[in-house]
Amino acid sequence: MSSDEALMLEIRRGSRPAFEELFARYRDALYGFFQRRLPSAARAEELTQDTFVAVLRATVRYEPRAAVRSYLFGIAWNLVCAERRKSGRDETV
Repeated sequence: MSSDEALMLEIRRGSRPAFEELFARYRDALYGFFQRRLPSAARAEELTQDTFVAVLRATVRYEPRAAVRSYLFGIAWNLVCAERRKSGRDETV
């Protein structure tokens, strides 16, 4: 089993199996994170997927300076904040 950091470096080189392994490791934890903070289970699922899309887009810039878990949950937190800002605007309209 590879470390999360090694998986990220493999993903950066285009490894689909490495991405699938990282996804399997963190999918449930990220979904739970979103589910506790959002009223919609469907939206929690979408943001879980959005987190991994963001990881794929940012792999070229990834540097193993911090734990991958922190990196993923940082992305997730930013998505929650954006979601709350967006829903706040929707409620005031």
